[in-house]
Order: sequence, then structure tokens, then C-alpha cells
Amino acid sequence: MSHTDALIVGAGPVGLTLALLLKKQGLSVRIVERREGPQRAPAAHVLNARTFEIWRQLGLDVDRIRTAAQSPEDAGRVYWVDKLGGNVFGSLQYEQQADDQLANSPTPLRNLSQHLLEPMLLDEAQRFGITVEYGTEWTPENSSESTWLFGCDGASSAVRRSVGIEMIGPDNLQRFHMIHFRADLFSMTKNTPGVLFWLCDPSIDGTLISHGNGGEWVYMTAAHDDVPRLAEDDAIVRVRNVLTQPEAPLEILNISSWTMTSQIASSYRQGNTFLVGDSAHRFPPSGGMGLNSGVADAHNLAWKIGSVHRGECDSSILATYEPERRPIAERNAQASLENAFRMIEVFEALPTGDAEKISEAISHQATHFDMLGLQIGYRYLLSETDPELEPLTDEVIRNYSPAAVVGKRLPHGWLEQDGKTISSLDLVPQDAFITMGGPDVSAKVDIRMGSDVHDPHNWWANALNLASDAILTVRPDQHIESIR
Repeated sequence: MSHTDALIVGAGPVGLTLALLLKKQGLSVRIVERREGPQRAPAAHVLNARTFEIWRQLGLDVDRIRTAAQSPEDAGRVYWVDKLGGNVFGSLQYEQQADDQLANSPTPLRNLSQHLLEPMLLDEAQRFGITVEYGTEWTPENSSESTWLFGCDGASSAVRRSVGIEMIGPDNLQRFHMIHFRADLFSMTKNTPGVLFWLCDPSIDGTLISHGNGGEWVYMTAAHDDVPRLAEDDAIVRVRNVLTQPEAPLEILNISSWTMTSQIASSYRQGNTFLVGDSAHRFPPSGGMGLNSGVADAHNLAWKIGSVHRGECDSSILATYEPERRPIAERNAQASLENAFRMIEVFEALPTGDAEKISEAISHQATHFDMLGLQIGYRYLLSETDPELEPLTDEVIRNYSPAAVVGKRLPHGWLEQDGKTISSLDLVPQDAFITMGGPDVSAKVDIRMGSDVHDPHNWWANALNLASDAILTVRPDQHIESIR
């Protein structure tokens, strides 16, 4: 088999995104996947604004992907109910999805299940000439055929094991059964449209997750047994038991089990082997940060690989991948774990029957479903002299205020260029640093406000809080390198 620049193991959303990013950097790419085809059952379903921004920069058909996602009207709330269609104990907004978020991102958060997303990303990969080798089990023996090896093969990564990298942190927080089914439950949700329904009847437990797509649902319930996989008859009984209309016709689509962990790899790299996504970090799903963190890992790493491949940078730049991305993974893991444990407050309040206590406990969960600051406001530590990251508080997790800060993503703003409305993020190329200057800058820059682009809302001064003669240098991954 011929030599390839990049061998990617794993064709989930992270592996496919990395393949596209590296292809855009000019590398030849081979991607292998042990599954026989794309994901068949829902897994991750939260696609935050930053993930969409990365795909937008890649030139993917983001509008198509977003059109396939659930609308904010259908997936904009979470509920605590005894059973689906029954008593409602409380409700919260699910993330910031409304049009007002277009001030913060050109592509606000949406919900789209992984089994619906993967075929779309596969289409994009094929459009760029990338073929996924499904049904191909990777072994260490074939890694020598590539310059770079990337483990995007998930929590039980064979690539990670092959280079002896260990995971640090709890590996068995709780085990769950996942029942994926199709049913028309509209009569039970028409007055409470939402994406998550936390079940509070003392005789049951778990969560119902709406995945749209003609009535696809997942019932996630704690596994208080050693059964590796529920029998279909048992799964049907369990689903019917959480519905106020148990006679509703339903079809079981998939049954599996999984274990919640919170772990980070002891190293993200061994030589020319890199870990990306779940192979490098595993979070509890409470917060929806797993897939999104993996896409951002790929975005951080790909331009650095590309610059080395083209001879523009010394290979020492690759040593910045882990110190930039690990602190973000640690914060995402912390927030996700705190979300999971905080949920206990609601189930401790429920038996009291005190409506005020229950309402207060539910209100304490707001951070779990409002994480914009964590999603798009994170900062990379670009040097040893950078100030430490601020303590991870609810305010830091929830709130995002655009500002020009070294290490942070360039804030989004609506600009005009060649008669078209664009995002400021659209100005950043994938394979080169870019300099931006205010309208009065005297030095030579790539983009000058007021002449190269029109700034109708004074984004430079109002959002970035920069002087009219200031200069920004922005990296290919849209993070600010310097301000002067």
C-alpha cells in the first residue's frame, strides 16, 4: 500500500473533521474505521457554535447540516416530569439557540444526533476526495505507512493503547442502558416540546432524549445489573413504563450499554502519534462537550501539522498541542462532572413534596444547560508567561462577553466585504496567520477596517475594544496570537 501523510484511525465526527482539515492543509489522508459504516444509533447530539464555526471555515455545507438539526422551538427546553406526558415539576431553557445569539456567533448551537450527522460529514469528505475504509481494523503494523498517525478511535482507543498512554481519572462512575426507539409521542409532548425529559417517578429512573427525525427517542436508564445488553422484550417494557400512554406503538431500533467516566490521557502525543477527541479525554455527557471538544482538538492540531508539512514551521510547534488543549479538556471535564453530581439535588428534593425546594433545586441546574462561556470563550495558554486561567465558576461557564484577548477565539462580528455580509471569522484563512488593523493603522496589515472591509457596527471598537491604530494577529485556528 502506498505511503500517506496522515493515517487517521476512526471515522466519527472528530476523525472526519480532522481528515477534512488535514486535506485542506495539503496532506494526503487515509482514514480507517472498524465499523462497517457510519454510526447507526444516537450518541452525541449537541453541536455547539464553535463546532459549526470550524466547519464553516472548512467550507462545509453548514446550512445543510443545520437544516437537518432540530429547531430551537422543538429542542429548546428540558423538563422534570414524573412520566412523559405527566406532571411537570419544572423546566429550564436548553442552551442559547435563539436568533439573538447571531451577535455572538454566525452559527448558534443546535441539536443533531450523531447517526444523522455522520453521513453528512461523510458526504463532505467524499466531496473533497477522502474515502473512508470501513470494516478495517487498525493494527500497529500498518502505522508505518504514514508520516503521522492520529487516534480518533474513541474511549477504548487502540492507537492510545499501542503507544502505552494511560488514562487518568475515574473509569466507572455509572453504567447505563441505552434504548433507541421510534414512536409518535407528540400527544404526550405537544404542551412541553423539548429535548430532555428527566424522569422523577420514584418507581423509575433515567432520561428520555428526543432526537427528532420522525419520532426517534433514546431512553437512558441506570444499569443496576450485570446484563451487558437488555433483551428487546425487557426494553419495550421499560420504555412503556415511563410513558403516560404506554399503549403507544413503538419500534426498538437499537439497544446497548455504556459506562460514564471522567478521564484525560496522561499524554496527547507519542512521537508522531497524536490523540484527538475521546481517545484523549472522556467526559460525562452532562453538558454535551465531548464531540465538540474533539472537533476543537482537531482544529488546534491540523494547522500546526500543515505548517510543518509545508516546511513553514519547525516541528517544535507540535509541542504546543497538548499544553493548549489539555487545560480546556480539564475544565470541560470538571464542568461536566459537576453538572452530573449537581443533578442529585433535584432527586433529593422530590421526596419532600415541597414545591419551593423542588423549584429551587431545578433552578440550580441552569448552568448544566447554559454553557456558552465554556463553549466559545475559552483561552489558550500560548506561553509560560500567560496569566493562569480564571477559576471555573458558574459565571465563567455561562457568560460570554466578546473582547480581544490573546489566546481566545477572535470574536464574531458582522462585517461587509465586496458587497456581502460576512463574519469576522470568515476573514481568517486555514493555512496562514493574518494581521488585522484598525482604520487608522499606519503599518502594513492584511486586513484594514474601513478599507478592506466595512465595519458598519463598529465591531473593532465596540466588540474588540481596540484603538483605531491597533493590530491583531490571528492564527489559522481563529485564535488571537498577539495584540499591539
